[in-house]
Amino acid sequence: MASARASKAGIIAKIITLINQKLKNLAVWLVILSCTAGGAAAQEAVEPDRPDVTNGTHIVDIGLLQIELGGLYTHAAPGDHAAGTPVTARVGLADWLEARIGTDGFLSRHSGSSSAAGAGNLQVGAKLRVWAEPGGLPVLSILPAVNIPTASAEKGLGSGAADYTLAVLTGTDIGRHAHADVNYGLGAIGIGEGQPHFVQHLVSISTSAAASDNWNPYVEAFWFSREEADGRSVVAIDAGAIYELGERYALDGGVQLGVTSNAPAFAAFGGVTIVVGEILGGHGVHARQRQLARRRAGPRR
Repeated sequence: MASARASKAGIIAKIITLINQKLKNLAVWLVILSCTAGGAAAQEAVEPDRPDVTNGTHIVDIGLLQIELGGLYTHAAPGDHAAGTPVTARVGLADWLEARIGTDGFLSRHSGSSSAAGAGNLQVGAKLRVWAEPGGLPVLSILPAVNIPTASAEKGLGSGAADYTLAVLTGTDIGRHAHADVNYGLGAIGIGEGQPHFVQHLVSISTSAAASDNWNPYVEAFWFSREEADGRSVVAIDAGAIYELGERYALDGGVQLGVTSNAPAFAAFGGVTIVVGEILGGHGVHARQRQLARRRAGPRR
């Protein structure tokens, strides 16, 4: 039995190493794509929704593809830990709308003498601007999403049932260098195929400060009413920083600490965000700028 467990652990370690290598290769290719995708036209600074639970109201500009990927390690208790490689792709479709698709990536879980590994769930959603100040960023946005059960329920990596969530997002600047975002979420969470869903509430607040032109440290607190049908509320805090590398790249990292007994005791995470460039042909931000330039340079009388 001991040799079988060791062999299984070795296989899982090789799989995780392979996944990490593929992610590194993907990041390299995304950097190459972003360097070759349309040019020097001005765009807003990159604003990732990762790594914290709270999402901002910002919508990706029209025609731009933004990739957010990372790694997450969770230590729930001695001998109980998990890891994941979440990836999200966001595309701006209109001034008030972005579409997004994401995945938990490759998941691994170890609890006691048992281990499991495999693909995670798939998430599909959209962020819609509801209200914005004239000429400014959205003040209120909503984020409906569906969690598609692609993770194995037999291995304990997922429930085998879809989740349906709706989050209301708002935020405001605090003085000249600080910002706060607040989310409220409501979800119908599945517990198994053919089983009834239970209601879940989420409240989170994240505050950040522009420590420099590049560094944006933040601290966050969040509350889930429950994560299981018969579970209790989960409260945790996390802190980290986002480092912007120009208008197309950002790095992030941080740690999370559980406050309530049923929250994971510790988690660590890090990732990268890359704006790849225009993917909607003549409908992107650069095309709009070219059209504006042509109108300004119109025929002289």
